[in-house]
Amino acid sequence: MTVSTRQWGKRAAAVAGMAAAVVLTGCSSGSGTGSLSESGLHDKVRTAAKEGTHCPLDYDLDKAASAAHVPGPARPVSASVSLPEDADDGAVLRTAQATDVECDYRVGPEAVSVETLAAQKGTASNLLAPLIQRNAQMSTTQLRTYLALVHKAPTGTPVATPSGNVALVRLPGAGGDSVALMLSCGTGQDSQQTKLTTGQVNDLADHLASQAHW
Repeated sequence: MTVSTRQWGKRAAAVAGMAAAVVLTGCSSGSGTGSLSESGLHDKVRTAAKEGTHCPLDYDLDKAASAAHVPGPARPVSASVSLPEDADDGAVLRTAQATDVECDYRVGPEAVSVETLAAQKGTASNLLAPLIQRNAQMSTTQLRTYLALVHKAPTGTPVATPSGNVALVRLPGAGGDSVALMLSCGTGQDSQQTKLTTGQVNDLADHLASQAHW
């Protein structure tokens, strides 16, 4: 498994028909006891990324898959880290002062991507909107409706897209909506559709979210 830094702003720009409208809606500020933070995520993955040997976050996908009744085994494939200081001027991550980590796996025949994002400005779910739209193949109207459902859901509760292959969980961050985990299934380079049910995708996201710590 390799870890690399990436230009998330460029990738998002390529798929972000909606990014300018929603990506920085809302502000994150303040702090909370025991909450996850952008600064904490940034410090953890910046060091881990330099090692280049493993996913910077300690997700146990085998354990989560077993709990979600998803047949395995889980095998790590790659990991990418996007830091705000590495983003282009004016790019979303730099503007939002956000850190993003993507860890990709194979779980049995399934391609599974776990994206964790924490931001100092804006809401994490909105910052992930272009990727949600791409991975779930949603229209702009569908995306707006979906994000409204995400924002209404309690923190820690996964919300699946209508396609059933993507689920987003708002994590307890130091600012309310500043940290999120996005799980995407069947979105690998082979473009295979997932054979997991919406319930399995939701459960997998739920169990991974419970493991998030830094």
